[in-house]
Amino acid sequence: MPTYVAFPNKPQPDYPSTGDPYMDGYDNFPKNAQRVITGDVGSGSTVTSMTIGLFPPPTPYENNPAWQAINKQLNVDFKMNIVAPGDYVAKLATLMAGSDMPDLLFFYYNLQTAITAVAGVPQFVEAQGADLTPYLAGDAIKDYPSLANIPTRAWKNSGSVYNGKVMMVPKPLYSEGFAFLKNVTQWDADIGKDYVPKNADDFKRVMQALTKPQEDRYATAAAGASSSSDAFGVKWYSQFFGAPNEWRLGSDGKLTRSFETPEYKEALGFVQSLYAAGLFHPNTAQMTSGPNGRSDFAAGKWTIWLDGFATAWSDPWRRARAAAKPFEVHMIPLFPAHDGGKPVSMLNAAHLGATAIKKSSPDRVRELLRVLNYLAAPFGSAEDLLLSYGVEGPDYSLDDKGNPVLTDRGNPDANYLPFKYIAQRPSVLYLPDIPDYTKELMAAEKVLLPIGISDPTNGFVSSTAVRNGAVVTQSFYDGVRDIVVGRRPFSDYDQLVSDWRTNGGDIMRKEFQDAMK
Repeated sequence: MPTYVAFPNKPQPDYPSTGDPYMDGYDNFPKNAQRVITGDVGSGSTVTSMTIGLFPPPTPYENNPAWQAINKQLNVDFKMNIVAPGDYVAKLATLMAGSDMPDLLFFYYNLQTAITAVAGVPQFVEAQGADLTPYLAGDAIKDYPSLANIPTRAWKNSGSVYNGKVMMVPKPLYSEGFAFLKNVTQWDADIGKDYVPKNADDFKRVMQALTKPQEDRYATAAAGASSSSDAFGVKWYSQFFGAPNEWRLGSDGKLTRSFETPEYKEALGFVQSLYAAGLFHPNTAQMTSGPNGRSDFAAGKWTIWLDGFATAWSDPWRRARAAAKPFEVHMIPLFPAHDGGKPVSMLNAAHLGATAIKKSSPDRVRELLRVLNYLAAPFGSAEDLLLSYGVEGPDYSLDDKGNPVLTDRGNPDANYLPFKYIAQRPSVLYLPDIPDYTKELMAAEKVLLPIGISDPTNGFVSSTAVRNGAVVTQSFYDGVRDIVVGRRPFSDYDQLVSDWRTNGGDIMRKEFQDAMK
């Protein structure tokens, strides 16, 4: 593994991390941002890349002052093939079938996940990607201080270190998974200020009190209930019941899938009872995305909203503060399903993917690593300010506290420009337009991380999971969805699990176990 070295002389946080995986928190952007990347980066060459576009397309290079300024500081002609999420799998498969890998290729999520749904990713990276071991393994990474600032868990969990070699550079991400959020105004009025449910039964009582169909208001809804693999958020409700995070690793080295456990099955029964009691908004079954549901949450149509930590939490909170009836969005702390029990918080893999470098001469590999090192410049630096907000004037201005405020063109110029999906610094908590955001999320970290559990298969590869794990697991979740809404009896659940095992689950289990050995 590359040696972890915290970036020297970082801006002093308002809320310092107590150590990985906790994040630093800032109320305001550090003043007088300085350049921290020293020496030449590029050689005036052209750098080609392919990455995913999780935002609308950015302003084209010819009219984009941010992109032009970044290219100038990099001293390269940086060309990006930005692929929409719906086209990503097909484009990646086509690219891998050929022999024309770009200089920098971003793989969205890790080698084992089925989100890429493309077989042979590890073998492709070994065949066409540069072996980065001589440049990044151990203390060698100290030549690239921004990359050395990437936490070890991101290298491990992303599969960037594979078969004893450093093959890719991960994009780190916060560790927290999803959080149960609440409309503070409705919650305090109907349930009581800062009330925390005692257990799952009490949570159901709370949800019943929040449900007022005559006012078109319900306790909750679930984004993606009609298409997402995580039907109605059962995975996240299973936290109350102490279920494992995707897999449980026994002391004997055997893996058990989450939905093979009684804890998950009990959580499914709980969610089914919530739906049968009419506590989900009627639109839930048709809701296909988080942004689609956040607007209705902000409109007060339900009180409890399940969403991702940090960046995902900020979107419904922003919408709520701008609503006709503004409200704050805080987290409901996790609680045990049964008195005396212990909830768990399911952590994510702490990365969003990883970038491979095309097999090239040592000088070329070093140049591309310097480019990635620049793109991963730490929060608060002049480089990070340019990468995140663009050029002062056309893209942003500074408020009276020194925070960059985007202009109308700032989003398409800078925020939509996906350099962050090639390389980026570790996450921090910073969102000055919501004054209590950093303080609230720092407090939430202290609740979630001490009870956090990870997926033990992170960083390991099952070829079956990559090839058809998505299809096999989706079939299971389709059945779970049918059970929740009453299209199938609960007694069908054991057969769904059996079918998952037969159709590939047992093979995936063995491949993961073999890889872990």
